[in-house]
Amino acid sequence: MKKDKYEDEEFSITMELQKPIIDEEKEQKKENPKNYKKYFFVGIIILFLGMFSFTFIWLIDSYEAKELAESSIISDENISVTYGDFITFKPKEEVDKGLILYPGAKVEAKAYSYLAREIAKRGYQVVVVDMPLNIAFLSQNKAQEVILKYPNIKHWFIGGHSMGGVAACNFASSSNEIDGIVLLASYPSNESLKNSNKRVLSIWGTKDGVLNFEHLLSSKENLPKDTTYVEIEGGNHAQFGDYGKQKGDGEAAIDTKEQVDLTVDNIVEFMENTEK
Repeated sequence: MKKDKYEDEEFSITMELQKPIIDEEKEQKKENPKNYKKYFFVGIIILFLGMFSFTFIWLIDSYEAKELAESSIISDENISVTYGDFITFKPKEEVDKGLILYPGAKVEAKAYSYLAREIAKRGYQVVVVDMPLNIAFLSQNKAQEVILKYPNIKHWFIGGHSMGGVAACNFASSSNEIDGIVLLASYPSNESLKNSNKRVLSIWGTKDGVLNFEHLLSSKENLPKDTTYVEIEGGNHAQFGDYGKQKGDGEAAIDTKEQVDLTVDNIVEFMENTEK
């Protein structure tokens, strides 16, 4: 049967009317993947900014030195104190032994001033290193700057508190200028010191709530066989410095001054008995 012209026109009009709809649907299908990609990248950016903000806030929220430490950063007739990139405690008489100290994570270098001063009073030059953002891992080779700055010191020891101790071990393992290592509530991250000729002193407190004691015990395999171990009864994690209570730490049964004094006695004895 022959179609009339109106049917042909109607068919033609219908097809023409459908074209924009079909084209629009195709265009939407083409655009959808782009939208998904856009939302994906926006989500990644938001996640990155959130992580960056959290990390930045965590880093700048450091533990500040308290009164005992602050009052120790003064020069007198026995000890000369200089404060720059390092806090240096130098006995007035000439000495040839020194201790470099790396602070714990997020702890101001000044917080270890009482510890450093008391050791300096025993005849050692002590240098507490101020770290970028108070994180020793960001500059774990900074001890080399100290060594170069003070050529009068012939026998160097390096120590570190908590994460600062890990960084100190990393430096000491590759340095021929370090005679011994002092670990305060800390342990090495690898076995690089195990067969070294360096002596090690490891000190911790029985009330420490931050230190991982399982790792402390297992780290014995990564240290020299003649390592000296000292447990301070009643001591906690934070009281190796003077910066107040640390999150997650245990309640100490002794005060900061007593814990630091006991620590000083053991460090000085260790250094006096260490020969290169």
